[in-house]
Amino acid sequence: MFGIGVFIQLSMPMTDLYQIPNVRGIFFGFIIAAFIFLFLTGVSIRVGSSLLVSYLALSTFLALGILYSRAPVYGTNKAIMTVAYFWALGTVIYNLVDDISSAKLFLNGLVVGGVLLIGITALTFGNPIDMIRGANRFFRLRFGEEGNPILLARHLALAITVFATYVAIRRRWIDILWCLPLSSLAFMYLIATGSKGPLAALIASFIGTPILLVRGAMARISVALVVGGVFLVGAIGVLAMLPQEFIQERFVEKIQNLSMRLPAYKIAMSAIMDSDPIALLVGHGTGDFGYLDLGKDARSYPHNVFLEITYENGLVGFGLLAFAFICPLLALMRVLKYRLAPSHHMLLAGLTASYIASVINAQFSGDLGANLFIGMLGAALTSIARVQAHDPAYSQVSPSFGVGSG
Repeated sequence: MFGIGVFIQLSMPMTDLYQIPNVRGIFFGFIIAAFIFLFLTGVSIRVGSSLLVSYLALSTFLALGILYSRAPVYGTNKAIMTVAYFWALGTVIYNLVDDISSAKLFLNGLVVGGVLLIGITALTFGNPIDMIRGANRFFRLRFGEEGNPILLARHLALAITVFATYVAIRRRWIDILWCLPLSSLAFMYLIATGSKGPLAALIASFIGTPILLVRGAMARISVALVVGGVFLVGAIGVLAMLPQEFIQERFVEKIQNLSMRLPAYKIAMSAIMDSDPIALLVGHGTGDFGYLDLGKDARSYPHNVFLEITYENGLVGFGLLAFAFICPLLALMRVLKYRLAPSHHMLLAGLTASYIASVINAQFSGDLGANLFIGMLGAALTSIARVQAHDPAYSQVSPSFGVGSG
């Protein structure tokens, strides 16, 4: 689990940073190797959970959608990515995260991977403050000709979340001394990417997670206000260091016109509303938005996975996707009925924040095949919730609900 965590944090960003080829092929091989390891060690592979069944059903329906798509090449690529990163990787993580110690080991792997990623980013790009201050009006952190900084932004946001979770679980001052500077550096590079989706998702997840984990309206409001206030103060400090040209170009103007998002939303919604009954039910075919938008079999998407799936796979696809997204949260709500140790609450909180951020981000950037964190984090959250709910140490139902029961 430690190795999986490190590999996840490093493999995909390295594609953009250094144009390393065949990273996805290597990752698929890694997944297969994990399956073989489970088999050889005699582990009974669990595939019947609601979450894994929902991932498999969604993947299967996307595969069927290729048959009637006008963009079958793009649709096939998306279906393969969904099978690999949602169902296959989700199955591996769901089976390997089978106790608290393995869950913490997975978290430690993500932490180490995050440290390495920030270090590599710093060596590649240097001082983020100087880099941003020296930027021209059209600046955006770039990776060669085809690189997309959004991918790095997502991994930097995950690094910040896992650092906060690590500190909350261990509760040692020594951890704050190294996690805080690294989180600040990661946040600066996150700003430098100019990617607003991962940034907004990170903030929303930290504010929204207490609403799920804390009992009582006043307690939820208080925690949300405190967390929101901390982010507000931090944002003011960061904005004070940024050049006005950068803020105007990358945030003010892009928020005003929603970049290219709003036109894509309108195209998708209009096509959905104009669909005939059969297309409304099963969609126009996996990947078909690429043809709708570009007039050829190429990758294009509305930057919102629910609009994307509803257009391409209809109401059936929408229902499968929504159920797959909700499953981890249902597992979380079930386990919160039990008494949990404070460190276990913090572990669940960190996984929940990361999962919520990944789902929120999928509503603003990328297609389903690009939002790979959802399947991975959903499987980890569901598995650890299942473990804690069935552990005899937590069999007593708590009279209070949420963090306050610890």
